[in-house]
Amino acid sequence: MPTKPIEIEIDQPRLAAALAAAVSVVDKRSSNQPILASVLITADAKGVHIAATDMQVSMREKIDATSIAHGSICIAADYLSRVIRSLPAKPLRLTGLDNHWLKVTTGRSEFKLMGQAAADFPDLPAAEPKAMWTAVPAALIRDLIAKVEFSVSTDEARVNLCCMLLESDGKTATAVTTDGHRLTKYSAAVALPKYERGILIPRRGLIELRKFVDKRPGEVEFTGSDPSGHLFVRTAQAHLAIKLNNVVFPPYEQVIPKNSQRRAVADRAELLAVLKRSEMMAPEKTATVKLELARGSLVLTADNPDLGIAREEIDIEFTGEALAAGFNASYLIEALAAMTTAKVALEFQGELDPCVLRPVDGPDFLGVVMPMRV
Repeated sequence: MPTKPIEIEIDQPRLAAALAAAVSVVDKRSSNQPILASVLITADAKGVHIAATDMQVSMREKIDATSIAHGSICIAADYLSRVIRSLPAKPLRLTGLDNHWLKVTTGRSEFKLMGQAAADFPDLPAAEPKAMWTAVPAALIRDLIAKVEFSVSTDEARVNLCCMLLESDGKTATAVTTDGHRLTKYSAAVALPKYERGILIPRRGLIELRKFVDKRPGEVEFTGSDPSGHLFVRTAQAHLAIKLNNVVFPPYEQVIPKNSQRRAVADRAELLAVLKRSEMMAPEKTATVKLELARGSLVLTADNPDLGIAREEIDIEFTGEALAAGFNASYLIEALAAMTTAKVALEFQGELDPCVLRPVDGPDFLGVVMPMRV
């Protein structure tokens, strides 16, 4: 890795944007490897690049800049980002000094920042030279993630739940998430590489993948299964590497109830509105609401000993025997918000069985919400 002093010229907005992406990747908490809190800036014959990693997620981005002297330097990402953001939107000059210092100048402003040796920065994972890449519209990946990300577990101790399962046969992609209290599954015509056995993208990597595709209106490229255990995503200017979870995802098909005996069809917007109002009155910790379903009507009740009682009623189409069951209103709201159809179906077996939510005449989406005692 080159260690010669670096010197580049770059516009402040471009550098600020690239550093913002790097700051979200770096490990700010590592005491064992402080270098992971730094960003690596490299200028060589290929251009000027910024790299960051926490050893789970890695990014490398080529930025529009003028390279005056080739070299590289490591600087604390958060500190450098704050300095750059504070400067006016004008051309900047970054100059490497002795002992891994970096000088930032613009106009009559000058900052000198202490850095670290570029040689200490870890090598970033890379796809195999013969790896096959598949181009996919970024908007499709964005939609796939958005439909299921809300039910990823935030409990990092439950590694097999703190991730998104991604399956693909090369024509259709299926994303599944669960936190143990609910499950979300969405399939769409997305021509990703084949992940027939499925890959597990950890929550941390999923967040960065969402940010990556959010910024890119065109296509992004994905690799197939990689021996290194990483998912690689790239554009012409940027690369993202995500270390995949090597655990077993729960057998989610077993969680989805089959042959439900009761089915309600409701107006999605109306049901969403009454649930949001009921949620305000529901107990804060559990957000429990009671659903009473009978032919023609759905009654929602939220009873909070500290606040009062809310009761809402809407018209529905209902088949099966009457039912009364409790559910977490927040879980129902998030599942309904991920749908776009005018009508939704709620399917039940018994009062202690899960509720299955599906769009009526819409995408291949379903949410499963476990019941609560009321």
